[in-house]
Amino acid sequence: MRTLKRLLAGIFLVCVFVAAVVFAWYNDTPVRIGIGDWRLPPQAVSIWIMGAFIAGGLLGLLLGLRLFHGLRRNSRERRLMRQLAAARQEAERLRAGDEESERT
Repeated sequence: MRTLKRLLAGIFLVCVFVAAVVFAWYNDTPVRIGIGDWRLPPQAVSIWIMGAFIAGGLLGLLLGLRLFHGLRRNSRERRLMRQLAAARQEAERLRAGDEESERT
């Protein structure tokens, strides 16, 4: 099963690579990008688009890892705090029951 997953992942990566090469081959028109007064040098359309996809993917990966790590930690902390509060309440209830039984 592991080898099948690796084989499928490899085939997928090769297909993505081939699609990127074909995309770059057919979209070679130079385009100048301007951000405000700042003008970037002309590059092929495919370079700008693939660069945007790569930058977005990396940024999303970095933000996603930190976001989910924090959410998971906060969720675990809240669960543990609820368990601690429940254990303290039960301990208080048991202590109150022991004190009543000692009085009688």
